[in-house]
Amino acid sequence: MYLLAAFLAVAGLFDFFFRKIPNRLILLMLGGCLILNLYMSGPASLTGVIPRILIAGALFYPVFVIGALGAGDVKLIAVSCGFLSGERTLWFLFISLLTASVIGVVKMGIHGEISKRLHRLALYIKKTIKTGRPEMYHANRAAALENGVALAGPMFVSALIGIGGLY
Repeated sequence: MYLLAAFLAVAGLFDFFFRKIPNRLILLMLGGCLILNLYMSGPASLTGVIPRILIAGALFYPVFVIGALGAGDVKLIAVSCGFLSGERTLWFLFISLLTASVIGVVKMGIHGEISKRLHRLALYIKKTIKTGRPEMYHANRAAALENGVALAGPMFVSALIGIGGLY
């Protein structure tokens, strides 16, 4: 968990300042994850780690497709899940996403955008139901980057909470 927290701290700095998580960092995390699991539990551990990484990536990929998450966020989530056991993975994701949601609501409240965003979400859901296919949630990438939450930060907070023993 300490290694995951260290990687997430670095990813958080990149995500906050550059709004991009380098692929090299993701690959380094993947290598660290695989080596750590091999060292701690042997080759048999990879039968749980690799599916966990792939399932997390597959679950969050649709959120990327509609533009609600960046590709780096999806890759970071997937690789981070490889550092944790099954149950800890669920807690990690729950606390990460809850933290990101709270930050997002606070940001919207500060900028007075809560009702505007809820209206936009309702229109998006209505259009998706009517057409039967999802479209990009954010029409303007620059606005999405400016108004979004850098997910690596909430993931780092979740890792720290895990280290503290909450899950």
